[in-house]
Amino acid sequence: MIFDFGVALPLHPEYRTMPMVWYIPPLSPVVDVLTGTGHDGEDAGNLFGAIDALRIPIGYLAELFTAGDAEPVRAVLRRLAAMRSYMRRINLGQDRDETIATAVGMTGRQVEDMHRLLALAPYDERYVIPKAHAEQGAHLEESATGCSLDYEGGPGMAGPFGEASGRPAPVAVENFHALRERQTGEDLDDADELRGRVNLLNWDGKGTPDGLFPRRRKR
Repeated sequence: MIFDFGVALPLHPEYRTMPMVWYIPPLSPVVDVLTGTGHDGEDAGNLFGAIDALRIPIGYLAELFTAGDAEPVRAVLRRLAAMRSYMRRINLGQDRDETIATAVGMTGRQVEDMHRLLALAPYDERYVIPKAHAEQGAHLEESATGCSLDYEGGPGMAGPFGEASGRPAPVAVENFHALRERQTGEDLDDADELRGRVNLLNWDGKGTPDGLFPRRRKR
């Protein structure tokens, strides 16, 4: 979006910041004006003409993204308009019109690639789906408590020099002990010896789960 297609812009570049998020100027104000006046808001010629004629929305977007320079914003909107018209022809079963892409310095293939990035991706592309069988689900849940650097000889959290000097207890085990203590205790003074670890995210403040306090030393 930024380097290949040139349609994403930073917010207020005049502040000399290093943006982590880039923005694509919206084409909707131009389309709304066209459709509101009875014109075809999907036609490339209408969109290109409206982008060149509408100074107020273009100027406002330029103040946001290009420190007042309207030309980069106008170029972005023209590319978005070209993509809108080009892809409508394809969706309607019409022949591809390469002149629409050429008018904004692109090829038809580039327009389709840009549309693919901006369109809603399928489910398996929007989410990371674990490739595992259903019977392995419990094991995958337990492994979520580990550290990504916890491997043989690695610098992970587990081990003699890591947090709590040992591997963390599985989530399900911590939940079980927290539930048992909550049902059998009402304050924090009932425990004699506490050991292991406790997941504070699963503790509701009642009882004394194992590992909440360090083990008492005998004098």
